[in-house]
Amino acid sequence: MHVLKNYRIVSIILRVCVLQISSLNLLRVISEQEGCTIEELNAGRVCDWFLKDKLKREQNIESAVLQWDDSELQF
Repeated sequence: MHVLKNYRIVSIILRVCVLQISSLNLLRVISEQEGCTIEELNAGRVCDWFLKDKLKREQNIESAVLQWDDSELQF
């Protein structure tokens, strides 16, 4: 029982680490494309970047960073 519980805890910790690494990688991309450091990013700049990336997707699938699923996304 303890082994199963420990496995679940380790599994959750690994998922959180992967999410944090993915988020950091995305913030690096955003800061590079916005011409600033990660520390200079704020909510407005990140939101603007998401809108720009969505527009890139609409113009050319290959130019967007994210893979957008527009089926339920409304702006």
